[in-house]
Amino acid sequence: MKLYFIPFACSLASRIATEEAGLDAEFVQVLPGHKLPDGGDYRDVSPMGYVPALETRSGITLTEGPAVLQYLADNAADGVLAPALFSEERYRMQLWLNFVSTEVHKAVFAPLFAKDAGEAEKQAALGRVAKPFAVLSKHLESREHLGASFTVADAYLLAVLNWCETAGVDIAAWPVLLGYRTRLRARPSVARAMAAEMPLLKAA
Repeated sequence: MKLYFIPFACSLASRIATEEAGLDAEFVQVLPGHKLPDGGDYRDVSPMGYVPALETRSGITLTEGPAVLQYLADNAADGVLAPALFSEERYRMQLWLNFVSTEVHKAVFAPLFAKDAGEAEKQAALGRVAKPFAVLSKHLESREHLGASFTVADAYLLAVLNWCETAGVDIAAWPVLLGYRTRLRARPSVARAMAAEMPLLKAA
């Protein structure tokens, strides 16, 4: 498998998943301007230019983070990255993957990081933080993870919560989420993934 990533972007969740499951993957860094290390244009891999993208062993290319994460989960040992197929817990995991993608990543953080977003748009995005963060806080109040155990949904949420300080979101106002992020950062797979990407982020 070949995984395309940008350091500490949402593709970090895919690296965490491969670390957690011990999957074999080649990581290819997408450079500024959608350039690849071999000089190619990343948009030939992923037309929207977003990471992650995954070239599978069978030769197909997957884009969209939740799709990539579920593919990785299905290629890991049973129960390592996701609950059993067709179980209620599996559908709850899919619920959280979609919630993080739409209500947090795209609705809040995407405008905050967009170079073409105006000040009014950024303020509107900050105004949208409270509702999904309140939902997540209430859900995680008495839980270690989004589901019964760690899944790719947790990897995705952790990757997104890592952006809070850079984006101007005061995560300390939601102590449950701050505690959740702190715990997950100490997880060995998460720590290894972040350690692998931190030097690349600093060099970017």
